[in-house]
Amino acid sequence: MIYKSYYLVLSFLSLLLLLPIIGIISKIEFEISYLFEFFGSKYNTRIIYISFLQAFLSAFFSCFIAVPFSFSLYRNKHLKIVKFVISLCGYSFVIPSILIVHSVIGIYGTNGFLNNIINFYDLFNINSLFGLKAILIAHILLNAPFATRLFFQNLNSIPKNYIEIGNSLNLNFWSFIFKIEWPILKQNLLSIFSIIFILCFLSFATVMALGGGPRTSNIEVAIYQAALFELNFNKAIILSFIQILICFTLLFLGFYKLKGKNYFEVQTDYFEHPFRDNIFIRSFDYLVISIFSIILFSPILYILFNFIEIIFLENFFSKNYFLKAFINSFILSLITAILVTIFGFIISLLLVNTKKNPILQQILFLISAMILIVSPIIISLGYFIILGELRYLSWVIYIVIITINCVFLIPFSILILFTKLKNIFLNFEDIKKVFRINEKNFIKIIYPLIKKNIFYLFSFSAAISFGDFTVISFFKNESFQTLPILLYKLIISYRFNEASFVAGFILFFSLLIYFIFDNFFYKDIPDNTK
Repeated sequence: MIYKSYYLVLSFLSLLLLLPIIGIISKIEFEISYLFEFFGSKYNTRIIYISFLQAFLSAFFSCFIAVPFSFSLYRNKHLKIVKFVISLCGYSFVIPSILIVHSVIGIYGTNGFLNNIINFYDLFNINSLFGLKAILIAHILLNAPFATRLFFQNLNSIPKNYIEIGNSLNLNFWSFIFKIEWPILKQNLLSIFSIIFILCFLSFATVMALGGGPRTSNIEVAIYQAALFELNFNKAIILSFIQILICFTLLFLGFYKLKGKNYFEVQTDYFEHPFRDNIFIRSFDYLVISIFSIILFSPILYILFNFIEIIFLENFFSKNYFLKAFINSFILSLITAILVTIFGFIISLLLVNTKKNPILQQILFLISAMILIVSPIIISLGYFIILGELRYLSWVIYIVIITINCVFLIPFSILILFTKLKNIFLNFEDIKKVFRINEKNFIKIIYPLIKKNIFYLFSFSAAISFGDFTVISFFKNESFQTLPILLYKLIISYRFNEASFVAGFILFFSLLIYFIFDNFFYKDIPDNTK
């Protein structure tokens, strides 16, 4: 009976994913000659080129910064301030990209913070702000902290006996790095690079807001423009298939290779680093941590300072359009978080219970991973087509947005829950034999063991869906908008005081959610030197 419910849920989720595919297929009307016409266009080939270029450069520089940053954090992980920085690095994955857009304009724009202090026009001026440089700056600020968290997790998985062997051999600083630490780090270097590449390749809000026009549009923006403004579904469909094909080639290097590993959880098996107390290394680490923290977390600092300054100037909370946008964002995030938690738990249980059928388990992992390469913009396109005129009804918008966000968050729910459930099930059969536990009482046993993961998943899903911009951009109308959409409208209409307030409120609310679940989920890092 329980397995029937598993497969019922899985079938339902498959249907939700198939519907947009059916919608896209229904619009395929072009002949082979159209493909030659499409690839013969310099504009179309440039879109593909720019998508590759910005994603590669963004991933490269993000990892280039993240590697030394993670080393410095790892050597000083006993410090409370470092624990806070590590936690903040994880938040970068949750922060809405539209907030980064707002801060990049505010810091690096013509009238931005830096240009008001230093003559920085060789790199950041009115001509170069909007374009490839602006996109790269935003992507690095958004993804370098997340890459740092992933690399830190890799370093944190170094077995204690490796450290002891390094000490017994009296390795110097550089020998210790290249013989002990670097081999562990480089195991997943390509995988982490691939994940960051895919995230940047599928970037929508950043490219649309900072691209500065068609010359720097990527595939995501081109799909959006082709469907909504040009009504050229043939072009949108071809671009969608190209995007899926490219991301699929990176699938096994990224999410699929990391299946069963929780890269959101920070390990708690800590011990003293052998070079922690070296005065020169410690000074260098403090310098690296200080500089990178100021640069990478400058968007958060900028938005919070502006929010504190603006909030006292006017009672923005009384504005009707703000309250409506907040209510919509809150309801969408709450319902999405509940559904993702339920479905993620059930699917993770199903994956664990297929251990005797490894082929089925591999297929389920593959399906979950493939959701990541089918971007929300493509799924939104499918629902946009299949719904027709119904897409403009408010209750339909609610359902569609919740559905797409749920589908998109399912792979992350597996990352968060699967490993924990697998470890529980390894011991469950023996426990069941001893205590004669039936399936009905199983939930009572595992809930105390997995409740922190459940709470983490719920809050993680709520934070991401609260800041969603991509999906809602397809279905927004004048009577229905969320806080990220409102922020975008305020930015492009140059209403910066109101934009600063909305950005600050989104940041404050999502930070509150994030740090509640991050501190609840992760145990404090013990200092074993005491």
